[in-house]
Amino acid sequence: MIKNIFPGATSLLVLFSFIFFVQSAEAKVLPQARGSTQKSTAISVYPKLRVDRRALIINFSNLQNVLAMSYSLTYKTSTQDEGAIGSLPLGGPSTATSELLFGTCSKNVCKYHTGIKDAKLEVSYTSKSGKKYLKRYRIKV
Repeated sequence: MIKNIFPGATSLLVLFSFIFFVQSAEAKVLPQARGSTQKSTAISVYPKLRVDRRALIINFSNLQNVLAMSYSLTYKTSTQDEGAIGSLPLGGPSTATSELLFGTCSKNVCKYHTGIKDAKLEVSYTSKSGKKYLKRYRIKV
């Protein structure tokens, strides 16, 4: 009968030793997983081609943290380099949309460029903290 108690007592002794002698471990949070308490100064830029592929529609958001912002679209046609530039008035809503044509318009008559390649969009802005940013995009037409 004493032989039957000994294996049970040994297993209980091992179990209690793990409970009392093993130190607790803490989970570590990586820096990139920690929540940031700072406001983001980055604007969001969503360029997309118009359905007929004759213009680029740019949606901007998070503009409330920006002092100044401008953008430029450059591209090549079969004959020469072309482009368009613009800026947005700030201090109003935090979102805005702009449409840039691949061509020119005069008196409601538009002439669209053909053979467009190497289209690039650059958006530059200055945050309210004074830091300058530049975002670049390649546009496939």
